[in-house]
Amino acid sequence: MSDIQCYLLGENALVVELTAHSKSDNKEAQKPFALQQWLANSSDFIDIVPAERSVTAYLKPGCDSQAWQAAILEQWPELEVGQLEPNHHTIEVNYASHPDSDLAAVATELGLSEEQVIALHSGAEFQVQFIGFLPGFAYLSGLPTQLQLPRKTTPATKVAKGSVAIAGAYSAIYPTESPGGWHVLGTTERILFDPNSENISLLQPGDKVRFVAKEKSC
Repeated sequence: MSDIQCYLLGENALVVELTAHSKSDNKEAQKPFALQQWLANSSDFIDIVPAERSVTAYLKPGCDSQAWQAAILEQWPELEVGQLEPNHHTIEVNYASHPDSDLAAVATELGLSEEQVIALHSGAEFQVQFIGFLPGFAYLSGLPTQLQLPRKTTPATKVAKGSVAIAGAYSAIYPTESPGGWHVLGTTERILFDPNSENISLLQPGDKVRFVAKEKSC
């Protein structure tokens, strides 16, 4: 059975979707990054957009989508992530309680102390899987299983910019104020999205992220 499905989306786009049994090990988990690198070497594409279990590649008008579909299926077994080193980010987080914090509620629901929640979250190494929901909103895999819980039943109408949150198997940082259903553990002052910057989004797919608890001032 193939690890992927590759199908046309309209006339000028291809979707490469991981099957349910794939991503069973770290090597397979890296293949979407490898696919992006491989496709980016061609000038045939307008944009390449990763998602949780898929990559959508938008072809320039006139390019042969069926030929690319066949090429992707043929190349997939041989794909390996290249030598491009990911960027490493250390992000300071204020885990102290604030009006919008869900830290205490998360700790209670998971049967942990607040200190244990902070230690687990700040002790993990995360990787950016894809950008979605909001510009600059990076879905970070690597959340310890002890911290995984569903999104809120009732989303908050306003989540502050810089909120560091968890939901499902991911952690994330809200780049701007927004409604949201993730559980907020703390806040950071790092700028995640700046349309006037050369690097509009601080975090890019493949990047590694570690959170560090901000030291309390005297």
